[in-house]
Amino acid sequence: MGGVTGAPGRLTAFIVSLILVIIGLAVIVYGFTRKEVHVISWGLLVPAYTFFALISGSAIILEGAHTVLGYKGPRGELARIVKIGLWFSIATAVCAWLLIAAETTKPWIFWRIFTDFNVTSRIAWMVLLYAIYAVIVIIQLIVVIRAASGSLEKVELALAFLGIIVAVALYSNLAQVYGTIAAIPAWYGPHLAAYFIVGVVLLGAAGQTLFIMPYAWRDEELKGFLTQFYGRIMILGVLILAFLTVWNVITAWYNPGVWAVYSEIVAGAYSAWFWIIVVLIGIIAVLVLALYATFKRNAPALILAAILTLIAGFVNLSLLIIVSQTKVPEVLGGLYRLAAFHITSWEAIIIVGAIILWPSLYVLGQTLLPLLPGEKPKRLFIFK
Repeated sequence: MGGVTGAPGRLTAFIVSLILVIIGLAVIVYGFTRKEVHVISWGLLVPAYTFFALISGSAIILEGAHTVLGYKGPRGELARIVKIGLWFSIATAVCAWLLIAAETTKPWIFWRIFTDFNVTSRIAWMVLLYAIYAVIVIIQLIVVIRAASGSLEKVELALAFLGIIVAVALYSNLAQVYGTIAAIPAWYGPHLAAYFIVGVVLLGAAGQTLFIMPYAWRDEELKGFLTQFYGRIMILGVLILAFLTVWNVITAWYNPGVWAVYSEIVAGAYSAWFWIIVVLIGIIAVLVLALYATFKRNAPALILAAILTLIAGFVNLSLLIIVSQTKVPEVLGGLYRLAAFHITSWEAIIIVGAIILWPSLYVLGQTLLPLLPGEKPKRLFIFK
């Protein structure tokens, strides 16, 4: 097991990660206190939240492959990273929740969305589905930690099936938070649901690669397996993403209201971001790197592909969500309301805080919980 099971400097890792978690939270709170009115309704925190929300759905990769399909790997390699993968999903979800809370005016009264639940509100359903999904993943993690000799296998399977069903509903609903707004033609419709679900798989695989691979670095067998496992998922994901991207552009061409915005993305002021970062880097370069990593079992190539995927994914979501709000049709046909978007300092501060918090919270959980292969549940009362 080498460096996978070993945990040198656990106390140091705990102290450093705890300090960084506190710093990350403090930075987010500081950014929140500097909030100003934005020129558009949903600024940069919304694509940032969507980005983290999609990555947090990465648990369905493990739920589907390991538990539902029963694939453990040639020598049980996948079973060895299930716990840490589930914790990664939980830690990422916390960052997503904090970002969307920071976007609201009074995040401390969010609980009213449950007490005054509006069944016609997509956002209300978003909160409820996210809460249900989070509870399922947390219970899954506890069950996997406490499971002994497969005695809880049926419980794991039931939770996995339920988790996948709720996740599909969750991310389809997230897409329709945008897709039900007829005033934004580029969002309106059901097409974003498939886009977001593929984003969960692709961004989730990239995130898990980046966070889990370091724990397998000294174990050549496990490292080689993870390289091929995540490499294949990323190859499939990026191919589907490429198809959906082309499909969205083609369908936008036939809708004047949508093309008014999409033309800005693919041929206008934002075209460099689209063609260089989304297409050249996020699709072509990632596909080449993922193919090379998979066939050559080259972990550094896959890590680079994962980093590029996360960068391109964030840019792609930002273009889709923000640019679509900068040019919207007025009531009078043929006229458009234009708005210029600029990143504000408070948005940048909050996102920096989330970036600090993300790996720090992940490492903090790893130091407290028995997540790595060979670790026995002896920390915290519920895991004894």
